[in-house]
Amino acid sequence: MSDKLNKQKEELMKEVLRKKRTTYFENVDAVSYLNNKKTINEANSVLEELNSILSKQQKDLELMSAENSSEIDMNKLQKDIEKDFGVVIEPKNFTLNNVSKEKFIEIQNELKEFIIGQDEAVNNIIKAFRRPYVMNDRDNKSRNSIIVRGKVGLGKHTLVTKVASLLYKNNIILSDEVYTIDMSLYTSSSQEQLFLQDLYVAIKGKGVVICFENFEQGFAPFLRMINDLVVSGKMMLNKRYVINKGQLVEAQTGLVSDVVSSLSAEGKYLVFISNNKLSKIIDAFGTSFMDNIGDVVELDEIQDDILKEIVNIKLDELILKCKTNLKLNINKDEDLLNYIINTYNKDNGLDSIDEMILDLYKELSELKLKDFINDNIVANILIENNSVLLNVDNNKFSLTKSQKNDLDEINKELDEIIGLSEVKKYIKSLQSHILVQKMRKQQGLKSSDVSKHMIFKGNPGTGKTTIARLISRYMKAIGALSQGQLVEVTRSDLVGKYVGHTAPLTMQVIKSALGGVLFIDEAYSLYRGKDDSFGLEAIDTLVKAMEDYRDDLIVILAGYSHEMATFLESNSGLKSRFNNIIEFTDYTGNELYEIAISIAKSKGYTIDENAKDALVNFFIQKQETDAKSSGNGRLSRNVVEDAILKQAERVIKDNSAQIDILKLEDFDLN
Repeated sequence: MSDKLNKQKEELMKEVLRKKRTTYFENVDAVSYLNNKKTINEANSVLEELNSILSKQQKDLELMSAENSSEIDMNKLQKDIEKDFGVVIEPKNFTLNNVSKEKFIEIQNELKEFIIGQDEAVNNIIKAFRRPYVMNDRDNKSRNSIIVRGKVGLGKHTLVTKVASLLYKNNIILSDEVYTIDMSLYTSSSQEQLFLQDLYVAIKGKGVVICFENFEQGFAPFLRMINDLVVSGKMMLNKRYVINKGQLVEAQTGLVSDVVSSLSAEGKYLVFISNNKLSKIIDAFGTSFMDNIGDVVELDEIQDDILKEIVNIKLDELILKCKTNLKLNINKDEDLLNYIINTYNKDNGLDSIDEMILDLYKELSELKLKDFINDNIVANILIENNSVLLNVDNNKFSLTKSQKNDLDEINKELDEIIGLSEVKKYIKSLQSHILVQKMRKQQGLKSSDVSKHMIFKGNPGTGKTTIARLISRYMKAIGALSQGQLVEVTRSDLVGKYVGHTAPLTMQVIKSALGGVLFIDEAYSLYRGKDDSFGLEAIDTLVKAMEDYRDDLIVILAGYSHEMATFLESNSGLKSRFNNIIEFTDYTGNELYEIAISIAKSKGYTIDENAKDALVNFFIQKQETDAKSSGNGRLSRNVVEDAILKQAERVIKDNSAQIDILKLEDFDLN
């Protein structure tokens, strides 16, 4: 057996022993470990198992020469060790195989069958991954540093993950795992340990591909660390770290050995995924970073003929899925293909086409669950009046809910809300502006973005949360938001309990609201003076995220008028980002009476007309005295609920009384 193989065997043996030995012997080398009487029996057992595995590999290994030793066979040996010992051997100094050009061409052709219409990008990504195998340059740097860029929805992540999968399938790399480091999650110095731990896991993992995304939003010092990885292959740590149970943690004492002082990118592909131009990437990292980028892969915008081919393929997949899972045979219609091409959200690219196809499948599944369609029936999907229909034996079922229907429904709800005339007027004007800008964009005209973030000022009970919920649905219906959910939070949901906790907690909440509305009630409580470092950190994180995610996030801050005015002065970035300040005025006595009627009706009651004047006067008096503490709409609810309880007592005593009428005597108006 070659010297090289013997050396690899020895290294594997030492690594198994290191993995097996106790914490007490963490810093003892393999020889000392074997000579230690307390653990000699365990060591012998380990060696016996290891030799058993090695003997199974002996025949194959002896066929290998020192010059042509194969990483693939060593990989097999490592997998056996992992299976039998439960020990994972992380690759150390990677070995580049002599992989033929023909093998990469094979992978390239297979990749083109999967990634449609991006032949140039496929050629370039294969070249980028093949580069280290040609150069075989062992300079302790990464295998290659690659930029993959293009507009949203073109399939950048898919391209990278598919390459890794094919390289693994062909035994060229050890694993098809692709690690993703989202730099927008690390926005302050307090998250340094979290960032380094995530990076350490990626660097030490078996996968050889590490993707960095949203780095334009990352914390500048962390970007400099990544820059060092690209430029020199190594980033120095500015604190003392140790490995504790597989985790990279800061050393709490100087009396430690095996301190981790740096992280190395050796053996890894560093892939930077971006929607932005190269100039923006240079702004984030600098020119030295670009000088050390091996390859730039650009994904092209999808041409009409390619788009048609992609949609055709996706519809064929839908038809096959329906036949296999739903026992439904669908005839594809050319109108459906054109409908998808003409109506998908171009800003979200192929992702929005996938969403449309998935929505169709969900609606078809729903019809199947409701037994509207039988097994093995043949049906057609038609387009009528800009809606998608399933035609089964001349029975037509809608598969889409048109935008117009959604807006009509939301507008109806808005109109039914009592009062708030100015608020309603503003929302409808905002809707008109966004729809017009969207139309201009589709026609190739210049469009002007308008800030959608809002301040809701007013006393409690004036309908701020109700309007926020409607706005989230509104924006989803007109395509200004991708999801339309409302995430309602207060200070306690954003501000952490210890140093370093606030920024990640705030980012976690923001991430949950992406695609919808983040509604922060009593937002002024985030700022409790210049010494409130936790609150200020939450505000800083929020301001940055509003800019980073301005295309798919609306932030609404709500609170008392006076307090909100003070709050906006706490951060200069806040005031400039909230141009839409909406005043929620207190309800009048008549409006509160109408609200009371609505609440009673929702509970199955009617308020006697004879109680009107007394109720209106009561509400007027309460609002004039102290609208801030009266509760506005909540006052109406409380009055009605109290009346229902009193009415129950009256009805029990009077069998002839109407049980669905609330009379004046049922209301406590003192």
